[in-house]
Amino acid sequence: MNLLLTELIFNLALLVALCVLSGFLDQRWPRENRLGPVLQGLLFGGAAIIGMFHPLVLEPGLIFDGRSVVISLAALFYGPWAALPAAAMTIAVRVGMGGVGVTMGVLSILTSAGIGLLAYYYLRPRRTVFRGSELYLFGLVVHLGVLAGTLILPWESALKVLSNIALPIILFYPLATLLAGKILANQEALRLSERNYRQLFDDHAAVKLLVDPDDGRIIDANQAAALFYGWSQPELKRMRISQINILTPEQIRGEMEKARRQKRYHFEFKHRLADGSLRDVAVFSSPTLVDDRALLHSIIFDLTEQKKAQEEQELLTDQLFQARKMEAVGRLAGGIAHEFNNLMTAIIANAHLAKSKQGPDAEELEEIEVAGKRAAELTRQLLAFARKQSIMPEELDLNEAVDGFLPLLRRLIDQQQVNLRWQPGGDLPKLRLDPDQLDQLLVNLVRNAKEALADDGVIIISTAAAELDQAYCEDNPGARPGRYAALTVSDNGCGMEKEILGKIFEPFFTTKDFGQGTGLGLSTAYGIVKQNKGYIEVNSTPGQGTRVTVYLPVENVEEAR
Repeated sequence: MNLLLTELIFNLALLVALCVLSGFLDQRWPRENRLGPVLQGLLFGGAAIIGMFHPLVLEPGLIFDGRSVVISLAALFYGPWAALPAAAMTIAVRVGMGGVGVTMGVLSILTSAGIGLLAYYYLRPRRTVFRGSELYLFGLVVHLGVLAGTLILPWESALKVLSNIALPIILFYPLATLLAGKILANQEALRLSERNYRQLFDDHAAVKLLVDPDDGRIIDANQAAALFYGWSQPELKRMRISQINILTPEQIRGEMEKARRQKRYHFEFKHRLADGSLRDVAVFSSPTLVDDRALLHSIIFDLTEQKKAQEEQELLTDQLFQARKMEAVGRLAGGIAHEFNNLMTAIIANAHLAKSKQGPDAEELEEIEVAGKRAAELTRQLLAFARKQSIMPEELDLNEAVDGFLPLLRRLIDQQQVNLRWQPGGDLPKLRLDPDQLDQLLVNLVRNAKEALADDGVIIISTAAAELDQAYCEDNPGARPGRYAALTVSDNGCGMEKEILGKIFEPFFTTKDFGQGTGLGLSTAYGIVKQNKGYIEVNSTPGQGTRVTVYLPVENVEEAR
């Protein structure tokens, strides 16, 4: 019994060392590849052979050792590609050792490998990790099979084996199987846990990074991150987060500190891709422990298209609101201007009659008449904005009409300070438009451009044929698809801010000092364009000038014909 216990302790120490080396091999050469199980088989076979050189000898040629434990565990945990080389190595050595127990020794090796393979194919599909009770029962079955092999020995030798070591083998060898199997099972559980983490991290569709908050190094990056950023996974793992995030290093450290202290977990940044482009991203970051290291687990979502769609939606909402506001203001202005026009007509008529009775010395009446005419002009502009102005449209050539009106426009501006250029387009379709409205349109647009210019400024009037498609009209509420003649007035003046652009068509809105403008110039132009079912577009950049393009439909001509 003492010899058996000594042998058991030796084999247990051997099994523990074997399990440690097996875990090392499993990390370097996983069992999913065929080389891994083969290497495991060579390792387990070598360990079994070492145990065979320190056996319990019952009589010459009749030996017992821990090879049954080793071979059965190799088959159970690593399958046939480990069991075959391990069994072949130990069988070769046992045959070489010779003796009366050779046949039984070979049979015990085959029995251990066979039972291990049966358990491998039967139990492993049902168990991710073996329980302790299952390992003990497995060891018990293996060594009952080994003891059954004593029946092929001569009667005296079989009786000696069964009487001397059968009970210790049944008691201790399953325990040894349990101990070594539990170590291997725990290593396998750890390996499966790491593999599941790797799959969860690496194969996940979301972009994921593990970042060291101390120095910003990217510790790990999944495949989705490589696809998103354009760098390979090894390249990303050699980078720092400052090479991706466009914030300053101080700002990045501050944001990571907030995430580490769990004061904040959601961030929105701009990240740089490998091609140099920038993307808007949302980063959800939280602290996690990996190998006892405090890291930040960050999940990145691309918000670029979403933000673009949101900006477009806000723009469309603003444009719709502006259109409705202009419609409401137009109705109000039209109603007031109509009534006010009637009153001013009466005032001017009566002032004229009174002046004719009083004679040429009636200066006060002259002032009343002049002021009344100015007020009437304002009401005319308001009616134009409200699209209630009486018009007499006729078919006209836009180039000819603009060309004939240029002398008046040049007198309107100071040619010594402003350079007015005319660039007529070719193949313009005919328009149906009130000539007086076109004159009003030109006067208001040119005057507005002149007021934005400094000395030596340039105003360009140009025309062109145009066609607005459905896509353009969807992005520009108020525009309708069709063929147009485009009239553009551009300048290289001071330009306008976005906030001002949203108000330029409102009546009485002006950026000039008090008393220097009525704020009805562009409002009048807006009303004329809308009354003729056209569209007006304004593009302006501070310091780079303004371009106003009026699209006048040509369908009106075809309908009239």
